[in-house]
Amino acid sequence: MNRAYAKMAVVIAMTGLMLAGCGSKDSSQATDAPSQATTVEATMEAAKPLADIYAEIEEKVELPKMVVLNDNYIANYFGIDLESLDEYVFTNAEEVIYADTVIMMKAKAETDKEVLKEALNTMISHKKAELENYLPEQFKIVEKSEVQVKGEYVYLVISEKVADIESVIEQYIK
Repeated sequence: MNRAYAKMAVVIAMTGLMLAGCGSKDSSQATDAPSQATTVEATMEAAKPLADIYAEIEEKVELPKMVVLNDNYIANYFGIDLESLDEYVFTNAEEVIYADTVIMMKAKAETDKEVLKEALNTMISHKKAELENYLPEQFKIVEKSEVQVKGEYVYLVISEKVADIESVIEQYIK
């Protein structure tokens, strides 16, 4: 996560330098400054850290009480090598009566995203098996879930409010 913040700081610093240079141009070129700022804002919006995206989900979508899964649990339960990720967020509903899960991963360039996708699909299968006879309504929610791969991102949302959650994610993950 610190790398993401360092990258963001570099982008902001470079933006400041670019915009400061605009002040010395004549007025005919100054009209380009707003479009440059808009482009930079769009780039910065797309580079929003996954933890911030999740915080926005929590603000906009009512979820059951969620817990952030620790690194050991992620590595052991999901079989995911955390060194293969630039950043990640793994959350589950605190109470086992809810299937709600939000997982977002940003893979490093050399990471095989199909391996990450398969790990999440295996988790879906396990969750289905756990819930099928115990909580049929939650089983139906899990049954509808699907792992998404977009660029370097792999994510999974299991929730009755999947559309609301994915609309937040898709604002930043393209």
